[in-house]
Amino acid sequence: MNKKIKFTACEHLDFADNYTAKKVLFGTKVCWERDVVDVSYPQLVQYCKKSGRLNNPDSCLREADKMCSDYKEFEHNVII
Repeated sequence: MNKKIKFTACEHLDFADNYTAKKVLFGTKVCWERDVVDVSYPQLVQYCKKSGRLNNPDSCLREADKMCSDYKEFEHNVII
């Protein structure tokens, strides 16, 4: 069942279906869940169009958690 999630976060977060990870609900927003072979690797991550994988699911979901100076708030509509 597809569910559309609407939320604000950095415009550079990437929710295109270009990854082997799957999109999952993270509170009221969305992050990616990866299959990992070792528990020391991050399972919940974000993907950024500028920086690639961000190893924290909170990265860039709000300005206080931005990872760079390019943060720009944007309304995402993501189907999970």
